[in-house]
Amino acid sequence: MKIIDRFLLRSFFRPFIITFLVMVIFLLMQFVWKYIDDLVGRGVEWYYIAELLFYTSATLVPMALPLAVLLSSIMVLGTLGENYELAAMKSSGLSLMRVMRPIFVFICFLAVGAFLFGNYVIPIANLHSETLRRNITNKKPALSIRPGIFYTGIEGYSIKIADKYGPDQNLLDEVLIYDHTQANGNSKVIVADSGKMRVTDDKQFLEITLYDGHSYEDLIPQKRKDRDNKPFVTSAFEESLIRFNLDDFQSGDLRKTGRKEFDMLNVRQLDEAVDSLNDRLAELQGSFAQQMVDKYAYKDLNGNKQPVYKVMDDSAATPSLDTAAHQAAMSDSILQNFEGSLHTRILQNSMRIARGNRAYFTNASAQYNWRKLVITRHVLEWQKKFSVAFSVIVLFFVGAPLGAIIRKGGMGMPVVVSVFIFIVHHVTSFSFEKLGRFMYWSPFQAMWTANFILLPIGLWLTYKSATDSVIFNIEVYMKPFQKISEIFAARFKKKTT
Repeated sequence: MKIIDRFLLRSFFRPFIITFLVMVIFLLMQFVWKYIDDLVGRGVEWYYIAELLFYTSATLVPMALPLAVLLSSIMVLGTLGENYELAAMKSSGLSLMRVMRPIFVFICFLAVGAFLFGNYVIPIANLHSETLRRNITNKKPALSIRPGIFYTGIEGYSIKIADKYGPDQNLLDEVLIYDHTQANGNSKVIVADSGKMRVTDDKQFLEITLYDGHSYEDLIPQKRKDRDNKPFVTSAFEESLIRFNLDDFQSGDLRKTGRKEFDMLNVRQLDEAVDSLNDRLAELQGSFAQQMVDKYAYKDLNGNKQPVYKVMDDSAATPSLDTAAHQAAMSDSILQNFEGSLHTRILQNSMRIARGNRAYFTNASAQYNWRKLVITRHVLEWQKKFSVAFSVIVLFFVGAPLGAIIRKGGMGMPVVVSVFIFIVHHVTSFSFEKLGRFMYWSPFQAMWTANFILLPIGLWLTYKSATDSVIFNIEVYMKPFQKISEIFAARFKKKTT
């Protein structure tokens, strides 16, 4: 390695490490302020909190790394240009691409490392971070019940309060509790003017004493004919005690993991998950299609069951003499083939079947759309692992020539320019990713469009910087307007004379 290469790499390493650590700490502080109410005051050992912050810091690397590359590239090339070191290198026969080469080689290795880190480390960090945060939050669910927000941390219940006050924040105003523990879903609602929370001495139960309230519960009769009456039971009370089991929140190990989400999988696991989800979706769609064929079928005159889609094909065939005689005896109106006393019942049954079929189709369509959204999120995560690594190279090609053009080092102009570019890149990336989540764009378009927008800009800046174009010189852009003003000034002078 030549001396110039070592000099450039040494000049790049120092600002890169500093900016990377600063960005990780800055993003980590955002996480702390966001979840500070969920982490403080729950009696959790300090090492659990430290472990959570450690894993969270690892998950912030994909966001901090591109900004660190962008900022350090602008700072290094800007400092070289400001101190005329870049001009000295060019005068000695070194082109800008030769100057950028050692840093670019390092950036390529950094991009590969970013992919490996995102593929093998971040899924584990996401799993442990989310598990620790959820278990710490649920360790004392009484503290998690916040005014104006439905709390669903206790399985089978949704709790909402208007206000919480008192020395221990255990007094409640306007309590609303939805009970989902029954098989028929949300069939019971409890409303109270006030309440009081306490955890039992053995830490096994959360007790909520309700005052001046009433409850409402739907009943589902065994007989179908009674269900249209929609019976219910309502009762009023002056004081009522509800006890919630807290066994799920008292596990000694807060590191106990649950189900893995899409952001907790590596590339191979994502491929397997997508294949399984696609197979399950195809299986459900095939089963639904077969149910429709079996449900909507007719019996021909011989008593054989035929799918409904064969009606058009069979109608085009030449009917037998018995079939033709039977068809001639039937009226074109279906109702006219039945007795008049049955018309009302036939219409009511037809409407009931049509409404049931519409609801069935609607539920099936919603289920298929939900499964497609889940598959899309997995594919987006797969594409994201590659696009984030590639964005490191893209932002280097934007930052390095930009620093050589503006020729300003330090923490002033480079910080302003790099933050502005990164915000534009981050906002566009997030917006395009959101389009992909709702399946307006394909996952490839959603995750790569932001990079494909910045890459030509970076190559153009590199070309302009290599050819010593003064693209930030205001006089270059004012020359056409100066010529126009000179023409008008000459005409005006000619008229006045």
